This record gives sequence, C-alpha cells and structure tokens, in this order.
Amino acid sequence: MDPHARRRHILDCALTLFLSRGWDAVTIADVLDAAGISKGGFYHHFAAKDDLLDGVVERFTSEALAAADVTVAATHGDALTRFNAFIAASTWWKAEHGRDLRFFMDAMLRPGNGFLFTRILDTASQAARPTLRAMVAAGVDERRFDVPDPDLVTEAILALSRCRMDVAREALRIAGDGETDAATDLLDQRMVAEGKMIDRMLGLPDGSVILSNPEEYRRMLHAMAGS
Repeated sequence: MDPHARRRHILDCALTLFLSRGWDAVTIADVLDAAGISKGGFYHHFAAKDDLLDGVVERFTSEALAAADVTVAATHGDALTRFNAFIAASTWWKAEHGRDLRFFMDAMLRPGNGFLFTRILDTASQAARPTLRAMVAAGVDERRFDVPDPDLVTEAILALSRCRMDVAREALRIAGDGETDAATDLLDQRMVAEGKMIDRMLGLPDGSVILSNPEEYRRMLHAMAGS
C-alpha cells in the first residue's frame, strides 16, 4: 500500500475496534493485529493511540462535510439558502450515522475522559472551520449577512456546539430511558435557541437560520441510544 492507503487502512481497523469494544478496551496491539502491521508500521503514521482518535474524528467530520457540500452544490439560492441546506444535510448525515456517533459521545462524556472531550471537539472544529468560514464570508460578499468579522463569527458558531454537550448528554440519557420524544424536545429547544443566536450574529431576522429539525434529532437519538 502507498502511505495514504496504509494510513486509511489503519484508521478503518481502529474505528471498527472502537465501535465494537469502546475506546478504553482497545489497545495499540489490538490495532496492530487487526491491521496486520508491525509496530514500526503503526508509528510511522501515528505517535500514540490518541492520534488514532484525531484521525477518526477528522474522517467523520470530513465525510459529513463532503456529504453536505454535495447538497449545497445542488442548491440554488442566496447564501442563507445554501447555509440552511448545509445545516439540513449535516443533520441528516448525523442521523444516518447515529450508532457510530455513540462511540464519540461515550468517549467524550465518560467521567475522567476530559482530555478526550477536548481533543474530539478541537479536531472536529479544526476540520469544520474552513467550510463554515467560507459560507459566512460568502454571505458577507453577497451582502446577505451583516458580520463585522467573519473569523470571529465562525469561532462563535463553533463555540456553540462545544457548549451544547451538557444538553446532548442529558438528551441521550433520556433517550436511553426510552423517552425519545422528551429527549428530542430537549435537544430541539436548544437548537432553536442557538438558531436565534446565529441569526443575530449574522445580522438576520429571527427564524432565518433553521437549526430545528425534530424528526432528524429523533432518528439520531434513537440510533445513538439503541432504543
């Protein structure tokens, strides 16, 4: 294999192990066995087990962004229309991959895994930042968004997702108890509020940015909770 293919192969094997066993139960030796490589082959691409997590998170985020980009490319309209299409496609992708996303939530929210929480969010934000920044800048160029600093607004929008984790954890707990409707309502209320905040950051009337999508939230929570 060429180096890029070898790296993808290692990540594929690691992700399969993480999804089936969980983060804590998987060792580098397990990954070596699954990938059929030597220690030297592993350390040529990754310095430690934590680097596997970075690679897996970056891949998931990139795949979600790529799927949303396809929808945006087929969307006709101004920057706000494309922004909302991007959000809808991203939410759909998360619902489709809810069972896989459960791994990341477990890794992030388990007591004592604070470093994983920070690492996952930092990696996801880094991967998403260029796409989000480009969409904000496009809205400014079209005079659709009234933004004093696209970079600052991009960081503020990404920060909202970081601050959402307590709500996401509670929604997942409620869904795990079989109360998917209540969990969906909790998450949707949060997303409606975030939508209003983003409206104001972009200089738009309330209700312009559509984050609320209860049906997809219900599907995602149902899959993540295994209910």
